[in-house]
Amino acid sequence: MPTALVLLVALALLAGCASGTPTETGAGFVAGSGSVDLEPEDREPAPDVAGETLEGEPLALGDLDGIVVVNFWASWCGPCAAEAPDLVAVHERYADRGAQLLGVNVRDSETNARSFERDFGKPYPSLYDADQSIAAAFGGIGASALPTTIIVDADGRVAARLFGQVDETALSSRVEALLEETAADASGGGR
Repeated sequence: MPTALVLLVALALLAGCASGTPTETGAGFVAGSGSVDLEPEDREPAPDVAGETLEGEPLALGDLDGIVVVNFWASWCGPCAAEAPDLVAVHERYADRGAQLLGVNVRDSETNARSFERDFGKPYPSLYDADQSIAAAFGGIGASALPTTIIVDADGRVAARLFGQVDETALSSRVEALLEETAADASGGGR
């Protein structure tokens, strides 16, 4: 493939991620923004997704204890790269406090995905979702836009969906609220 054509395809993919237009015909992934926070009584169980990490290890969402921040990303997505340092910071801040991060890499090559993780020093695992089955398992709450972040509470229910680039402040406030909710439930002082 000529270099100019490769560059043109790469620019089209990046523009699609950033502009809200489909990146490929029928792909279904578009950029978006916004968030939905769910009250405990309105939360539905997260799907029991599993796969292989980019390091080749089997991992299921159910293997992770506590609050889990699930981030759908791709190496070619500009907003995914922009939010990566904030996600790493949230992981470092909450890993010992009952909240974990799990990446889900979609529509990417394993080589590019591993390079992205290495470049951003991502210390948490990412599942490789080449066939988009993990994203599909989340149904209407899944990644219809990249990046998408879904926060699963300590009871395994979807507590929040954030479409578009997240930052450390917005993500931390939601994680803090869920940690407080979990502590209140554990002490018998639930809502």
